[in-house]
Amino acid sequence: MSNLRVYWMFGIVMIILVLVTFLYPGSAIFGGASSSFYLFMKLFAALGSGAFIVFLVIELANLTKRGRELELKNKELLKRLKEETVGAKHISLMVKRSPDEVYSHTSRTLLRLVKNFFFARDVAFYLIDSERKLLLLEFFEVDTNVNPPEKIKYEGTLFNSVVTEASGKVFPINDIDEEELNGFNLRYKSGCLMLVPVKFDEGQAVGLLVLLSPEEGAWGDSDVQIAEKFSELFSTIIWQIDAIDKLSSVINFYQELNKLQADTPIGIEELEFFKKASGIISRFFDFDKMTVAIYNDEKNEMQIRFVEGIESDATVGDRFELEGGLWEKLTAGGGTLLIEDYDSSDIGYRFQPDDVGISPFRSCLGAALRAGRKLLGGILLESTRKGRYSESDRFAFEIFGRCVGSAYNRLLAYNDLKSLSMIDGLTSIYNRRAFEERLSEEINRAKRYGSIFTLLVIDIDKFKRINDTYGHLMGDFVLKKLAMIIKGSVRNIDTVARYGGEEFAVVLVNANKENALISAERIRSNVEEFLFEKGNVRLHIRVSIGLSEFPADAESGRALIQNADMAMYESKRRGGNVITVFQGNNQ
Repeated sequence: MSNLRVYWMFGIVMIILVLVTFLYPGSAIFGGASSSFYLFMKLFAALGSGAFIVFLVIELANLTKRGRELELKNKELLKRLKEETVGAKHISLMVKRSPDEVYSHTSRTLLRLVKNFFFARDVAFYLIDSERKLLLLEFFEVDTNVNPPEKIKYEGTLFNSVVTEASGKVFPINDIDEEELNGFNLRYKSGCLMLVPVKFDEGQAVGLLVLLSPEEGAWGDSDVQIAEKFSELFSTIIWQIDAIDKLSSVINFYQELNKLQADTPIGIEELEFFKKASGIISRFFDFDKMTVAIYNDEKNEMQIRFVEGIESDATVGDRFELEGGLWEKLTAGGGTLLIEDYDSSDIGYRFQPDDVGISPFRSCLGAALRAGRKLLGGILLESTRKGRYSESDRFAFEIFGRCVGSAYNRLLAYNDLKSLSMIDGLTSIYNRRAFEERLSEEINRAKRYGSIFTLLVIDIDKFKRINDTYGHLMGDFVLKKLAMIIKGSVRNIDTVARYGGEEFAVVLVNANKENALISAERIRSNVEEFLFEKGNVRLHIRVSIGLSEFPADAESGRALIQNADMAMYESKRRGGNVITVFQGNNQ
């Protein structure tokens, strides 16, 4: 950076010399326009200015090359992430390994994943000691031989604020006083430091993720949100190892639980996950009906997601209130429920009012699914016999419920993480990466079934003028509202994405050009009629739209995008607020 400043200063001096030399050729400073010194200065200034222009061209080429390299690296990392998480056996408990080996293997693998995902130069994972005074280094991944400190007293440091608030933060290195780090070497004069707590149980931090990048502004709030999803995975790993130590007295059952963890890919579908859990329950417990229900905290209700056995009274998809019934008892207190005889119990209902007396079931065993203190749902086993379950069954089922809850929470965390990586942070619609993936899927589907679809490319007319006149906050407001208008103007099955700065893309499924033109006109008119109002600013905007059809106009995603883009620019040339249909050679 310092060399770059020198080059800029040199270039500015050269420009000043050029101006002085050419504007005042007769100046006495140079001994007149015909003097040798003046001619020398003229030649020197011209050569210096030329060299500076060459330097700028080279720097621009280097920046372009670096941008392409980063884009390729990003695509490669995403490909690796997708491949690894399909099996994801490296982030699960493996029966043939000791708990310590599993902990080390999964933590190191996850740490490498964090490092690659955020393009961090250094990453470290610290645990907080029992007295909550020290950060103890567990694992680290760095690009040099300079390792993080083994111990850090974090009281009165930046680490303490993150641990106390249990909330992730990004700190510009230029703004950090080294005393606030108490011995932690930043190694860079500029860049970013991200600190993310690893939380457990009641939200209390038990560890800390430390990420370091030499790039200024490398991370923002959305990156902190994603990093917190990774910290949930670390928290899950810590709890799993603790649970393994406590299950040594029930080896067979313990091995089955480990198999559920080891053989379950992190990206598994929910239904398949519950089928695996059901297989374990079937080998260790007797039941006539097993019900898995997931909790909706906004509505304080449960929804049945999986049923094994009798389905005559309540089945998949049914919703029921939590308050006042059997499931309230199941999810409250210690998180388990054992009823030997429904007739002598005080439960109000199982799923619906007055269904206890008319159902064939007489006893039950249940366990809540939790992540720390957060309620996720519950599992209920019911039998048509009284007194089917014992206290020993209750203890084992409680352990099972906790393990399944932990694994299910890991599944939810992965899905949230995947969703965040596919969503544009400003507009809350798909980003370019997600759009290209969905476009590829739609092309494969169209080829397989011989169907068609149409792509719209939408660009805001004179958007730069909005930013220049009203500021970027108003520009961001326009982008958010426009995304909502576009999404509200098409069907739920269509894909809407932010493709570029002020450019949007829409995939209209099973639609030819004629049908797509109707949707495009609806978007255009809805945008034109909408009043964008923020504070004292009130304005109307217009959009230019281009569309191309698959496979009539192109047989690849890239060509389809290019053709729709060409049509959109034709709309721009026609004055904007226009829809142009790609016409091949006539375009």
